[in-house]
Amino acid sequence: MTARFAWHADSYDRRLASIRYRLFAPLDALRRRGVAIEQYQAGRDYAAIIFSKSHSPAAVAAARGARGGGREVIVDLCDNLFAAQRAGHASGARVARLREMLGLATRLTFSTATLAGQIAEEVPGLTAPVTVIPDVLDIDPPPALPLSLAERAALASLRRFHARHAGALHCVWFGKSLGQASGYAHIGAAARELGRFAHPATLTIISNDWLGYRAARRRWPVPVTYVPWTLASAPIALARHRVAVIPLERNDYTAGKTINRPATALLAGLGVVADAIPSYEELRPFIALDDWQGGLERYRQWSDGTAAALAAGREHLAAAYGADAVAARWHAILEAL
Repeated sequence: MTARFAWHADSYDRRLASIRYRLFAPLDALRRRGVAIEQYQAGRDYAAIIFSKSHSPAAVAAARGARGGGREVIVDLCDNLFAAQRAGHASGARVARLREMLGLATRLTFSTATLAGQIAEEVPGLTAPVTVIPDVLDIDPPPALPLSLAERAALASLRRFHARHAGALHCVWFGKSLGQASGYAHIGAAARELGRFAHPATLTIISNDWLGYRAARRRWPVPVTYVPWTLASAPIALARHRVAVIPLERNDYTAGKTINRPATALLAGLGVVADAIPSYEELRPFIALDDWQGGLERYRQWSDGTAAALAAGREHLAAAYGADAVAARWHAILEAL
């Protein structure tokens, strides 16, 4: 079957959650639907190219070529790169390329409605039609991967840490840190809530920035440990906790983020205590938003009602964010071209 459509990214590394959720999962689901779509290959003629996480010179060249040949260019965004630049985590050259990509687009897709509004404010005058399409989530547990010696050692260290604090409410934060915009800069607020909690609590950090963690942890008034994030060990480490804590300062970087982090914790069987951003609101019936002490106590007690609410949340996520449900939205766009 000759591919009519292609999906372009600057990296096709499946270890990157954004690539798995935003590109490979919907691409695979579209193929199962019989859609003639493939990973982008230079030199092939496509009716349309979807550009996700694509801000490189090669991406711009491919988009220019497609538009020059009268083809459709779908630019897909899941992060506010303009806010990342203001936080010092994206170069001016990269943002300039993004601006050109947005100008070349014949259609724009965004992971959240808030992000769509933010980009419209950053780049006034965009005329391409806009569609909001969420990320695919890992509804089913990911397949177990072989563990390296280092990964086994990290998990053993976590087990010993929990044993030293037997009876405590074991909480976890996981993700990337982006300076003052997101991540370690906000964990202090969660650590203070844990320190105030009437019952002993611990905090595990699952991330890929040991140096940042080491600098920040001194300010956190709670027993804390660190587990390096890897594709094989992160699901195992996550499942060893009862509560995921997601502290967020509302800013122009975090406001447009997706539902992925609380959803990942929910699907792993954890309770969630988080600060609210727009995308999290649909989970309010199932998790604790903006209620740190009440949420921590709820998950410490873990009543039948708590378990039922979390199960209902998982059902909601499966219906709305499974691969087939999200692929149907992409399929509708491609069919309309």
